[in-house]
Amino acid sequence: MRTDRGTARRLLRHPRVELALKAALAATVAWVLARQVPGAHEYAFYAPFGAVATTYSAVVRSVAETVRTVAAILLGGAVGVLAAAVLGDGVAAIALVVGLGMLLAGVPWFGDARSYVPIAGMFVLLVGQGEELGYIAAYAGLFLLGAACTVVVSTVRPALPLERTDRALDALREACVEHLRSLAAAIDPRGDDDIALPDRDELSGPLNRARTEVDELRQAARVNRRARRRADDVARRTDDFRALQQAVLLVDDLQAMVEDEPWGLRVAHLPEELRTPTADALRELAATTAEAATHDVEPGRRRSADRATATLVSALHRYGERGGSDAVTLVVSAVVTSLRRSLSALTPADVRLSTSPAEALEPEDDQTDR
Repeated sequence: MRTDRGTARRLLRHPRVELALKAALAATVAWVLARQVPGAHEYAFYAPFGAVATTYSAVVRSVAETVRTVAAILLGGAVGVLAAAVLGDGVAAIALVVGLGMLLAGVPWFGDARSYVPIAGMFVLLVGQGEELGYIAAYAGLFLLGAACTVVVSTVRPALPLERTDRALDALREACVEHLRSLAAAIDPRGDDDIALPDRDELSGPLNRARTEVDELRQAARVNRRARRRADDVARRTDDFRALQQAVLLVDDLQAMVEDEPWGLRVAHLPEELRTPTADALRELAATTAEAATHDVEPGRRRSADRATATLVSALHRYGERGGSDAVTLVVSAVVTSLRRSLSALTPADVRLSTSPAEALEPEDDQTDR
């Protein structure tokens, strides 16, 4: 019973439910108000239509879409009026309205509202026969009335999708960690040499979803009194995404080096003395990436990942001093660069990482994160 109640509570708190309730309220209010407008009773349905069409989680997005849509309706209406004046309401007029409307809808500024240009033109031509100007005024005006109801309702209780953004960031972080651990297992000579790596494209889905959620969160934070009280929470999630986005790009580079043959050599075919510290450094980076979700990573965790990378650098130096292959040196140097850039992306600006292998390998008691 408790499980059922918990599930019901989570469903009721889902952002989509809140958005649906806002749209329903705005559409209802818009319908009631539109029926009070003199001479607009016949077209009152455009008001709730406008309320629904401009319902977004962010108030600024609703306002922006309202402006674009009303502009598209007016432009389409102008095309319809022109076609009716020149060609009447015949087949040729329809062809002109649709063709010219589609061309004008290609203006990038209209965005998702572009389809309203030819649609409004056809409505004016086919529905507003003989009263084209009055019809387009009613269409645009009532649509604007409904959109205004949406903006007012959204402003009274603005959305701030923090939890939804967290879920997207967690999914992206988990995908990064999985890829890093798989890379470490594939490189490690102490394990199975036939480990299958995950598809590199599997990172693109979580990355795109996280980018969308963070963008929506930043939009929702504008003109939002709730966001003023939680400005640090919004900024932290934005910083998290930037760090993870950088990590994803570098993980993809690392995996490409494992799967491909830069300089004619695959990472999985490196000498054992370099593969072991490479695998260890990847595992430490994966652990740091996973713990970064708590924003309370132990100082020793980042230091451990830093030291693991420095250990790999030291092994590479020893390999080079013995006259090792230039191709091996180039490949491992590229891996080291990606490791350090990934770790840097996950490390706050006030935490100092090592600048040389010797510094990173000093005892931890002498090293402090600052």
